[in-house]
Amino acid sequence: MTELTKGGPSRRGLLAGGLALPLAPALLRQAWAQGQATTTVHGFETGADVAAAEKEGEILFYTHDSDPAAAALMKAFSTDFPKIKGNYLRAQTGALYSKLLAERSAGRFAADVIQFSEVPTAMDFRKKDGFELYVSPQAKAYPETALDNPPGYFFHSGVLPIGIAYNTDRVPEAEAPKNWKDLLDPKWRGTISTKQVTSGSQFVQWYELRRLYGDGFWKDFAKQRPRGFDSRAQIFDRLAKGDDKICGMAEWAGYQLAKDKGAPVRFVVPEDGAPTATLATGLATKAPHPQAARLFLDWLMSPRGQAVYQNNPFYYYPSLRRDAPPMPGGANLRQYKLLFPDIEKLAQSHSAFVKEWNGMMGL
Repeated sequence: MTELTKGGPSRRGLLAGGLALPLAPALLRQAWAQGQATTTVHGFETGADVAAAEKEGEILFYTHDSDPAAAALMKAFSTDFPKIKGNYLRAQTGALYSKLLAERSAGRFAADVIQFSEVPTAMDFRKKDGFELYVSPQAKAYPETALDNPPGYFFHSGVLPIGIAYNTDRVPEAEAPKNWKDLLDPKWRGTISTKQVTSGSQFVQWYELRRLYGDGFWKDFAKQRPRGFDSRAQIFDRLAKGDDKICGMAEWAGYQLAKDKGAPVRFVVPEDGAPTATLATGLATKAPHPQAARLFLDWLMSPRGQAVYQNNPFYYYPSLRRDAPPMPGGANLRQYKLLFPDIEKLAQSHSAFVKEWNGMMGL
């Protein structure tokens, strides 16, 4: 696997140097080595001009996460860099993207750093010249699969491994599903929860299991009469109370939060693999605070920022950093067989997913 060993320059610097896009990782490493300065602060390396970032004095982060989550993240960043005020704007990815495009169409460029919960949305934004090319010096700590292709437009700031969860009061461990096909056992009919079609994680799971087992898997699953819900909190609340026996699309973050509250639930990483949804975070072009934006992105990619994502209960996003410690509860992401979808093919299959999933939910 090709690995990045150095960060890289901005898009403007590369174009000024006559390098064509897209660039291979080797060219990005070479361009970095030829002149990009770095600074080490709070134990992590950044390509930002820290003094200039502090002079800019603020940053605006567009995110799909909840208000408490975004507030916790910006507080942690501003604690490390008290001269920079961390601001955020949050909305669900669809609404966030619509607002962002409307602003930019009107000539307003407010966002510095942007995070989407769906990679296809990030890819579309990249095609619209929305993301600035900046390969962080933190990139060397990540596998190639955690970086955009070509690297530098966005990175996977967190992941959502998808498994199976069950209520331990209603399902004996010996009978619990061990792999995805176990969900098709008639004994689970009418007792399984999933998410609605609006969920990016549900889309990833649908795509990956269809890829593994063909169209027939979901046709058979529909016979189980699953119930779909909007949020992971709703799903795990029902599971904890025993309203459902099985969660057929269990996001690890939702499970861990329920477990922290003492719910009688258990998470199973299926033997055939865990479909994995990824977040996408990158720098906005024409950012009003470009150096603060770089500093924030490098901080977010560093162990300090990733610790917030992985350990704060508002997030519980496992980190893809190679040196990431175990997650809350002791599990390590490297123990799992993660299934990452081909994003281009995933995006192309969205209409098929919507039609099939809505049909399954009776919509």
